[in-house]
Amino acid sequence: MNHDYLLSKIHCPSSLKRDLKQWLKAGVLDNGVFEDTEAGTPQGGVISPLLANIALLGMERLVKGMYPNKGTTTQVNLIRYADDFVVISKDLGIIEQCKTAISEWLKPIGLEIKLEKTRICHTLNHVEYDGKLEEPGFDFLGFNIRQLWSKGKSPSPTPIPNRA
Repeated sequence: MNHDYLLSKIHCPSSLKRDLKQWLKAGVLDNGVFEDTEAGTPQGGVISPLLANIALLGMERLVKGMYPNKGTTTQVNLIRYADDFVVISKDLGIIEQCKTAISEWLKPIGLEIKLEKTRICHTLNHVEYDGKLEEPGFDFLGFNIRQLWSKGKSPSPTPIPNRA
C-alpha cells in the first residue's frame, strides 16, 4: 500500500498524521532481522484493518456507479471488510467488468488483486470458468457462503474433478 496515497486520504491534525507516518515507516522485525517498510501496513497490526478501510474507501462507490440499481433491482453488490471483498451479481459480465475496473482503481494505491485468491463462481451451481470447473459457493471471513437446493429440487449432480 502506497503510504503517501494513504496519508493523503486521512484528514486529521498534522501531529497525528506525522505519528501515523512514523508508525508506517517504523519497520518490521522478522525472525530477528529488521526490515524497513516503504509501503504496506504491518500484517496483524491492530490499526492495519482501519488503514485498509481508509485506503479502500470509494471502491463500493466505483462499482455502484458503474451499475446503479434499476428501480428496486440491485445489479451488483460489493461487500468488504478491510482488504477482503466480494463482488456479487447475477450477471457474469458485470462481475468481470468490476474485476477489471477494481484492478485499475487499486493501482494508484499500490495494491493489486491477488489472482491466486480470486474466484468467480456461482453460489448454487457448479460452473465452468476460465477452463476450470468451479464448485458452488465461496469462503469469506471464515464463512462458507453457498445456496442449497430445496429438498427434492436438486438437479442431477455435476461431476467434480478429483482434487487430490
